[in-house]
Amino acid sequence: MPLSSNRLLKPELIPGELWNGNHQIDGETRKGLVKLPTSLATAYCQMIEHFGLRSLSESRDPKNPPVGGLTQEETDKHFAQSFDGSAARVQLALMDPFDRATKASNNLVRSLAGNRVVFADAPCGAGAAAFSLLATIAQLRETSVLPREPLDIHLVGGEISEPARSYAEHLAAELTPALEAQAITLNLEFHSWDVTDALSNTDFVSRINVAAHGRDRKLLIIANFNGFLMMGGKQKAAMPQLTELFRHCSGRDSYAVWIEQDMNRATENGGLFHWIRNLLKNTWSRFAKEEIDDGAEQTTPICLSRFELPLSPQNSARVGLSLMPLNLSRKS
Repeated sequence: MPLSSNRLLKPELIPGELWNGNHQIDGETRKGLVKLPTSLATAYCQMIEHFGLRSLSESRDPKNPPVGGLTQEETDKHFAQSFDGSAARVQLALMDPFDRATKASNNLVRSLAGNRVVFADAPCGAGAAAFSLLATIAQLRETSVLPREPLDIHLVGGEISEPARSYAEHLAAELTPALEAQAITLNLEFHSWDVTDALSNTDFVSRINVAAHGRDRKLLIIANFNGFLMMGGKQKAAMPQLTELFRHCSGRDSYAVWIEQDMNRATENGGLFHWIRNLLKNTWSRFAKEEIDDGAEQTTPICLSRFELPLSPQNSARVGLSLMPLNLSRKS
């Protein structure tokens, strides 16, 4: 039985506004082309121009992508050169045009189909993950692929960089009209969050708990964190806080998706996802479980594609995805 038969968002229904499966470069057929949702691409381009970041965006080096940081300079470089790729990566997880990650796609579609949802995004950066998901859902509604059910989102973003949080707030303001046009109501709050600091994490978790009161579902997105945790050697210091975060995000109709680039440091034995699996087995077993696609081995799904550059749609760049979907339903 093909995986797509179990899909809530069938690949053949993904509209051309979001995906071109026959994308070619120099006569060679590549693995498709991701197109950012129109509202997100427009808002991003407007912000690049407003903050004078076009020249910085056009000087990106694919071999040395920026990793972000605390300063305005580091944030500007990351926003100008990596935001669109990060958004495309998360969009690829939701659309899953290659049928590689059915569980993750289904969990994201189910969580964002309607009702009242608390959406925790940490580290949220400038909002690439959350706004990519919401804008993609809105575009799928606009093109009548998904039903236009009322969706009330309370977004709680955690990010250590104040300049990045400021960009996220600006972007939310730009996107709100397009979301509301598709019956998506967005309430949001961004907080300083240091995953290596227990007090900072407790404050962030308490905000999630307050937002979750009276909500039907919880969705937790962790994206693009491998560089900080593994390359920075911070996993030991971060582990108690991540445990607290995942435990408090668990419950009925609660899901998480951990999204990273398709790098060996995330997927290989001893890498990030191997470390998470050990936590699932030894520490998180009562409130988190990895969801493995039917018939698949316990390996991390990897997808490779291209994405259209919002500032120069005639050009594209590589986007890679590896991910781990988690069911956060608690065991008694």
